[in-house]
Amino acid sequence: MSIELKEIPGVDSRWETCWKIRALVVGGRNPVEAALARWQREHPKDFKAIMKVMKMAAGSASRLASPKHVKKSSDKSHGDVYEMIAYTGVARLMFFYDEADQSVIICTNEHQKSQGDQGAAFLLSAGLRDYYLGKRNTK
Repeated sequence: MSIELKEIPGVDSRWETCWKIRALVVGGRNPVEAALARWQREHPKDFKAIMKVMKMAAGSASRLASPKHVKKSSDKSHGDVYEMIAYTGVARLMFFYDEADQSVIICTNEHQKSQGDQGAAFLLSAGLRDYYLGKRNTK
């Protein structure tokens, strides 16, 4: 199955002073871009909030640590998987950091607060992280 990183529409390269922000595309499927497009239509405040968090994360010299904007999974079995938070809204964007490959924040999938299982969203992101790192390390 193919795997690639894609630029995210709306992310300004001028924001990326410390980290690049990319969407993980597996088998041609880009759930991050689809979620952002949906939020832009249906939850514009959430969309703006997530884009603001991306901007802050891209310019942060270290991993962004702000419970209003970024939260790490509390389940240790998920490893270093995080979510970007639209603080007062429903939008959540799951991601992980790849410091070994040109300092990239890799967005994997979405979650909406009070809709579905947040743990499952973190677990999916952790699985995608492991798959990506496994593929990257075999190149």
